Amino acid sequence: MICFNKLEKLVNMIKKYSLILILFLLIPSKSQASSEQNEQQMYIGCYQNSKQYLGAEKAKTYCLCTVKKLSEKFSDEELNAVFKQKPEDIYKDTEFASKFCEKNI
Repeated sequence: MICFNKLEKLVNMIKKYSLILILFLLIPSKSQASSEQNEQQMYIGCYQNSKQYLGAEKAKTYCLCTVKKLSEKFSDEELNAVFKQKPEDIYKDTEFASKFCEKNI
């Protein structure tokens, strides 16, 4: 019973992280923004939504990791195109970063 409760909590936590990622990715970004500006916008959106679930320190670590992973994979133009998609498609394109960073916080 205890293992089931822990597993259930873990599943719920993963669902929350996925929702956080979708929420911060929906924040509109300027199409002519530089990479640093895109990263800053992504971090701010992520941190504001994540700290209520993770606490300040874990949210900082999670968001820095997520922004880094997304920036490594996507150029500014690609990020802008990703953010203009439907939420389901944004989630599919960015899920790798969220899952990687969830494991490392």
